[in-house]
Amino acid sequence: MTTSDSAQPKPVGRIGAALTRLFTRSATVCESRALDERFRLVTLSGESLRGVRWAPGQKVQVSVGGWVYRTFTPLCWDPVQGATQLLLFLHGEAPAAAWGRALKVGDSCTLFGPRDSLDLNTLDRPALLFGDETSFALAHALRFTPRGVESVRIVLEVTSRQVAVSVLGQLGIANAELIERRPGDSHLDDIEKVAVEQLQARSLETCALSGKASSIQRLNKRLRALGLSSRQIRTRAYWAPGKVGLD
Repeated sequence: MTTSDSAQPKPVGRIGAALTRLFTRSATVCESRALDERFRLVTLSGESLRGVRWAPGQKVQVSVGGWVYRTFTPLCWDPVQGATQLLLFLHGEAPAAAWGRALKVGDSCTLFGPRDSLDLNTLDRPALLFGDETSFALAHALRFTPRGVESVRIVLEVTSRQVAVSVLGQLGIANAELIERRPGDSHLDDIEKVAVEQLQARSLETCALSGKASSIQRLNKRLRALGLSSRQIRTRAYWAPGKVGLD
């Protein structure tokens, strides 16, 4: 999910409404639970969610008002019951954050997808999964791959370790290494050391890098310098300060 956005919702006209019904899915909020002040776990259900082929790491775009859509990584998807779960990271007063805070049981949602984003099913092991608060859902989705979390080292940069431990614990994620952000992004030095250790131990085949664009760029550059090929490194930027529309 993008955490820095400022676009305001625009009204949907009659033609727009017809196109929305044709290309999107409708769902209803059956649970909206706060895991922390900034994190909300939302369960969506609906007939249009049944029989859907979902792969861990895929994305959905959800309407947060009018033509404004924001991207989320489903934590899971039940094609039999027709249900999926999203983790909302509420940041600032942007449209997506305002929508998430106001969301309540019984509300209707319009979503597009699921679509390809970062394929976790084909992540060769041993692997490194890097991200931040916007990647918590990706870490959760990992358990639905054929090999689950086996031989995957999860490293996340976070603003508050205490908050992250609480939220991840409620999601059942206990194996993530959490590194708090420091001024000047000096904490990324610690994350680079993790990658170096894995490579030196010959326990790194692929990397999945997600979250903040600049952090991904830096770590990607370091991994390439250490000898990993572009085929071994998969990247997906979820956000960048001052930008909207990222995956």
